[in-house]
Amino acid sequence: MHVSSVWLWCGAVVLGALVVSQFFQKPSRALLWMVRSIVLGCLLMVAADAVGNVLGFHLPLNPITVLAAGFLGLPGVAALLVLHLWVLA
Repeated sequence: MHVSSVWLWCGAVVLGALVVSQFFQKPSRALLWMVRSIVLGCLLMVAADAVGNVLGFHLPLNPITVLAAGFLGLPGVAALLVLHLWVLA
């Protein structure tokens, strides 16, 4: 296994443990936080896609990109834009 994939899995496990622990401590608050994050991610993705259409690129809306944008906020959308431009350029 490559070193960078090990760090990626460690980050995913820590993030998953954080979400699960918050859900069991305060279920209604954690559920509200997740729904708010997903809605915010959708709004940020739609805004980024609207700007992207003007500039000539399309950012796909799928569950993974929406969750990344929701959990990471504006830096997550920026990272998705950079990855999209890097992969397709």
